[in-house]
Amino acid sequence: MINFESLENLPAYLMFLGTGVLVWLVGITVYLWVTPIRELQEIRKGNIAVAIHFLAVSLALAFPIQSVGHSTFNAGDMVLWGGIGIVSQIVLHLLVRLFGKSFYSRLTEPGNEKGCIAAALALSALSLVVGMLNASALSY
Repeated sequence: MINFESLENLPAYLMFLGTGVLVWLVGITVYLWVTPIRELQEIRKGNIAVAIHFLAVSLALAFPIQSVGHSTFNAGDMVLWGGIGIVSQIVLHLLVRLFGKSFYSRLTEPGNEKGCIAAALALSALSLVVGMLNASALSY
């Protein structure tokens, strides 16, 4: 039997979902701003390596938001701590951009599909690990 009384929690669900999506979209927007390549243009051109990496970044940015959303009943906490998790992910990409410029350039290297995918997997692994560590650090 369905308990329709639980629908009284629908407004809270919608608030948390909306807050999470908003924080994630801000993270994606900032990431797209700091990355040295035009990822969406590359994906539209069919660049599989960039698509793989963008998928990983999208997930890595969502992990901290999910973790905070699971741990709190306050949307403000989700914004604050989800934002902190996103900032740490952006710092990671700025450090890779500073110290590992060849990774990003290899994502779009013409005629080197294996090299592009290898760079995408390395960057993706780094993004996902940092996202997962962020998520575990934000569990309270």
